Amino acid sequence: MSSILSRLPFDETLIYVNGEWTKSQASQTCRVENPDTAETIATVPECNAQDLDLAVQAAYSAFHDGPWVNEYSGAQRRDALLALATAIEESRQDIEELESLNTGKPINDVRVELDDTIDLFRFFAGYADKVEGRHIAAQTNRNLEGYTVKVPVGVVGFINAFNYPICLLAWKVAPALAAGCTVVFKPGPQTPLTTQYFAYLLHKTGKFPKGVFNVVLGGVGVGQALVDHDLVDKIGFTGSVATGKQVIRSTASTRNVRCTSVELGGKSPGVVMPDADLDKTAKLVVSGCMANAGMNCNALTRLWVHRSIYDEFMPQLKAAAEALVLNTPQDTATEMGPLIDKRQYDRVLEYIRIGRDEDQAALLTGGQPALGRGYWIQPTIFYNVSPTTRIATEEIFGPVLSVLEPFDELDEVIEIERKNEFGLAAGIFTRRHQDIAKFTRKLRSGTIWVNNYNALYSYLPFGGFRNSGFGRELGYESFDGYLVPKSIIDDISY
Repeated sequence: MSSILSRLPFDETLIYVNGEWTKSQASQTCRVENPDTAETIATVPECNAQDLDLAVQAAYSAFHDGPWVNEYSGAQRRDALLALATAIEESRQDIEELESLNTGKPINDVRVELDDTIDLFRFFAGYADKVEGRHIAAQTNRNLEGYTVKVPVGVVGFINAFNYPICLLAWKVAPALAAGCTVVFKPGPQTPLTTQYFAYLLHKTGKFPKGVFNVVLGGVGVGQALVDHDLVDKIGFTGSVATGKQVIRSTASTRNVRCTSVELGGKSPGVVMPDADLDKTAKLVVSGCMANAGMNCNALTRLWVHRSIYDEFMPQLKAAAEALVLNTPQDTATEMGPLIDKRQYDRVLEYIRIGRDEDQAALLTGGQPALGRGYWIQPTIFYNVSPTTRIATEEIFGPVLSVLEPFDELDEVIEIERKNEFGLAAGIFTRRHQDIAKFTRKLRSGTIWVNNYNALYSYLPFGGFRNSGFGRELGYESFDGYLVPKSIIDDISY
């Protein structure tokens, strides 16, 4: 599987700026690891402020002076995105191998993510030639005609997370390009390789003018430079709450205030009602928490179980977690992979210690490293957890589920969850429509799953409330977020 590294069609030591693969101005580099084994698989540039400025200048020139905005029709942008989707589809096997190697994701999960990536570019391509304004006929003066036009917001700087490198790229880049924006994209420092592969394919199509899409690599330094750059019109960020707040503060304090869209953390609750199918629900809960080794912002990590079924449900939950197959990510039987790096591995183990020693939670299963290599940790479940403890309230970003103390009434769960600092997602498992209606209407969560979990679609918006951020990914709402209205007032008597 690692043979993909020997046949990469691009030089990973270069960055893609202004339509060319170029050497970074910086001398520092980043090691890229395989989380399965903790071995180094590549070395990439650690870009500096000079690299970032060149990328932003290229995107700025492409937006204001290039053909992407000033000459291309919506139909031409549509066709460019469709060509890009086809290019990804034709190279999907290589991308899947590379993504699985760089992230440690099970290969079957990566294949689903590639399906989604291709679909997203085709979905948003359909909006590129459907940008619409409004006409407001003479309302107060018969000689004045008013109308609106929607125009692209401009240069967009994206800072991506490590957990879904190629898929989250599509979430961001597809609607931005469809709207006519130009892009400077920074992937997570742990997972840059499929972003570079994407840049190679975008260039190969021959459909995108130089400067429309640019890539810079590195960590906090180049990310902060992107946020601070005065020629960037919008920032899109996915990551931690602390960093997201810093992004918001920075975009408000630069010379030119710019709009932001931030998708941050979560501590998503799930509720199991007495009439739930316990066997099916146990599997859905475990999948909802442990998918991507728990490195999901919307992971189901706070579980409420009704008192009448609590003792019966715990063995089924334990069995479902212990049945997960942990093995080489490229094995099609593997169901859960490792954590992304040592920092995240150590963080999760520390939270497990906190749950056991400080929060005094009972351990149902797991709690130990796994496989004796890399960054593997067993699927871990605590139960009888107080809802105010650290493991129940803080985002762990790993395969750790807190089953809270049993509840008696749904209303008490809703009242507690209204005070949850996060509001990204939630789930409920029941056949009672009254409970479904109450939960979905009263809970302040951006996505609520009913009798399923983690299903996401290109046409439905995704985002949260409170510390889970603001703005929306996916759906028309995402596309519209890269457009701004202009009002035109015409005196037809002149």
